[in-house]
Amino acid sequence: MASNLEGSKQLGLDVYQILREARASDKRERRDGVRYAFFRPVRIHIGGHRFSGFSREISETSIGLLHNADLTPGEVEVAIATEQGYSVHIRTQIVWCQPCGEGSYISGGEFVGMTRIGE
Repeated sequence: MASNLEGSKQLGLDVYQILREARASDKRERRDGVRYAFFRPVRIHIGGHRFSGFSREISETSIGLLHNADLTPGEVEVAIATEQGYSVHIRTQIVWCQPCGEGSYISGGEFVGMTRIGE
């Protein structure tokens, strides 16, 4: 029984450490706008190449992405699927991109303008 209690205590300490890191990361955030959790499939178009990914969060002016391509800062087109069955294509300036393990990357982009609405 004591072993289980010690395991629970260690788990609590480990979770607390992760929460501390999350709070510290949130305080370093530079954006002032309200962000909304927004996990949805996206397509990222760069020139003639297309990559699949997911949105992580969204605001009125920007989007956070998760994908398997190392994106160089610059303009891309992000196609976001809607619940109504069509996609919204938005020109987006990738501001930063960093690896997050096992061939995955997270990035942040600022919206530049609409390109089209379509499939």
